[in-house]
Amino acid sequence: MIKFSFNINPIKKISISVQLFINYLFLFVLLILVLVLTFVIASYSIKNHYDVDLTNINESIDTYGPKKAFQIHKLPKGSYIEILDSRLTVINQYKSIHNIGYTYPQANFNKLALNYTLGYELHYSTEKDTINLIYISDYSEVENVKFFKRLYIYILIFFIISVLVVLLIYAKLTSRTLVRPIKKILEGVKTISEGDYSSRINYKSKNELGYLIKSINQMSEKIQHEIDLREKSEEKRKKLLLDISHDLKTPLTNILGYSETLRYGNELEEDLRNKYLDIIISNSKKANNLIQDLFELSHMENNNCDIKLEEHDFSEFIREILVDYIPELDENHIDCCFDIPDKEIIIKMNSQKLERAINNIIDNSIKYSEKNAFLKLRLEDSNNEAVLTIEDNGVGIPCELAECIFDPFVRADNSRNSKTGGTGLGLAISKEIIKIHGGGIELDTSYKDGCRFVITLPKTDSA
Repeated sequence: MIKFSFNINPIKKISISVQLFINYLFLFVLLILVLVLTFVIASYSIKNHYDVDLTNINESIDTYGPKKAFQIHKLPKGSYIEILDSRLTVINQYKSIHNIGYTYPQANFNKLALNYTLGYELHYSTEKDTINLIYISDYSEVENVKFFKRLYIYILIFFIISVLVVLLIYAKLTSRTLVRPIKKILEGVKTISEGDYSSRINYKSKNELGYLIKSINQMSEKIQHEIDLREKSEEKRKKLLLDISHDLKTPLTNILGYSETLRYGNELEEDLRNKYLDIIISNSKKANNLIQDLFELSHMENNNCDIKLEEHDFSEFIREILVDYIPELDENHIDCCFDIPDKEIIIKMNSQKLERAINNIIDNSIKYSEKNAFLKLRLEDSNNEAVLTIEDNGVGIPCELAECIFDPFVRADNSRNSKTGGTGLGLAISKEIIKIHGGGIELDTSYKDGCRFVITLPKTDSA
């Protein structure tokens, strides 16, 4: 069963509910702005309809004449401009109800001059000694209806277009914050569901969708990691079966061959018969050792090995092991150097199992030693650990095998086992035994003159 645990940092981000509220608020503000803008445009249009700009109209009349001035200042229909001389006689006009030469009675002119509500504007030109009379006509009801009808149509069109633009902006904003990441999630989930667990959803979001994307990516990564481990485990299993078959094939072939020779070779001499029997016994022991080592390694790897740990002096324990190796080291002309502290180093251990783990390493150093070989062993008391270093100047182990040298049947030289009688499981068993003791073992790759193994074991609280 695959279990997933996701650790997503609770960074303060905008939630979807808050994001939607912000979007709605943004939409509301935009609509208010559209209404305000529509009102401003309508008000401006109405003001321009009723307000006539008479600024500088006197200068326009003096400069361009009444007709041009009328057009420049866009006077409403029914208005007119007259130019009067000092005797109040019309000397020039545009759209006036009076012809040129008409003279205003003084009383009527005074009435116009004193009452501006009638729509008349009087401007005196001192340079030409003339009077510019401008009459501003009110818009008729028909013209007002036409104006407001046009204004209504224009304002409606402007409002509709503005609302559409606002909705488009809102849709873009919502798409960027919600719709787009959802589409990305769906695309990523579809790809992952099709078996591509190396796929990742590449999208950053500041709300719950961002957490969801991160969770999906972590889940995909976990599944891919589990698949890789399963494939690697399957490859190891196949290799292990192949190695077991290979290592059992040679002794079993020898046993079968020499057994058949003994069975059908009635004329064999006694010495030759005994030689063949010795070969059969030797190969039987090899096969049996391999099976026993596989059984023991399997039990330890599956935590089925019940080992009782007791407190012992690790320094004295190492001395007892080394004493048994002195004759063998002398016989193989191997120089040795042992550095064991006099003080006690108390650890919890199973003497039989731990002795086998250390013996496997020392045995390898002796088996694969060459001329002028040496073996160094140093025990140190390092804080809460006991550190045992075993080094030699043998053929060594390539750096590329440093990580897998403790795997079953991994050898620096595949030809060694046939010569030394090993099962190829010694280092794997040593690692599992030390692991059961709560310690660790590693190959020091910085050491180039042979092999250096460093074993660390935890000391007891009383040590």
